Amino acid sequence: MCLQRMGGMLNAGSQRRACVGLLLVGLVGLQGCSSLPSAPAEMKRAALTAATDPNTWLPALGATLILVTDRDQAWSNRARREQPVFASAAAARRASDVLLYTSLGAALVSSLWVSEDGAAPGRPNRLLIQLGAMTANGLVTQTFKLGVGRSRPDDSDTLSFPSGHASVAFTGATLTRRNLARLDLQAPLHTLLDVSAISLAAGTAWARVEAGVHYPSDVLAGAALGNFVAAFVNDAFLREGVLADGAIRVNMRPLRGGVVLQLSRYF
Repeated sequence: MCLQRMGGMLNAGSQRRACVGLLLVGLVGLQGCSSLPSAPAEMKRAALTAATDPNTWLPALGATLILVTDRDQAWSNRARREQPVFASAAAARRASDVLLYTSLGAALVSSLWVSEDGAAPGRPNRLLIQLGAMTANGLVTQTFKLGVGRSRPDDSDTLSFPSGHASVAFTGATLTRRNLARLDLQAPLHTLLDVSAISLAAGTAWARVEAGVHYPSDVLAGAALGNFVAAFVNDAFLREGVLADGAIRVNMRPLRGGVVLQLSRYF
């Protein structure tokens, strides 16, 4: 199939790079486990957990399928035309910023909320580790953007893939959920906060599509990337990764004409 860059469509070379990048997000943990035998056990486990997390590989798979079936342009046009949630592109832009900062704020506040009483001497500082995860995610996301060079739907620049807003928001959501898992909360409250963290990130991602600055595959790739980096850094350096009772795991399955969002609650 011969592809040309028209509006935001990827040419053949860029599309291949995008798909390879998506695969790397999901496979880097597995590759690390097989090719770095001297790596600490915690890092191997964290890489494997992050790479095989449905919140990483399902969005990555969805983005890949959208790319190879060329559905991005049609779905982007429809979202921009109908504006089903935010009513206008300007409102969607403002909402994406508000939701993004709220997601990051929730991660930082919940990090400080977690009690470190009784922690082993020399245990890394949670807040610093999670700030490091946010920084690492930003660097990786920017590297992907520069490497792919995809035009935005509004042709404002060539930094469309992956979505930085979605990547950062899902980093915040994953860190928030990791923090909530360490708190002694009643299951109903924990579930409410868990769903709220996910909703903030999902709202951020969709707002970028309605704003006309990202395609659906951009935000799905950003979600996968943000979840992977946050989960890996957090679990590797804080030695965590098990979701507490009442936690919500998100599964997304692409279907013809859209996606199915499945929420699973842990008991």
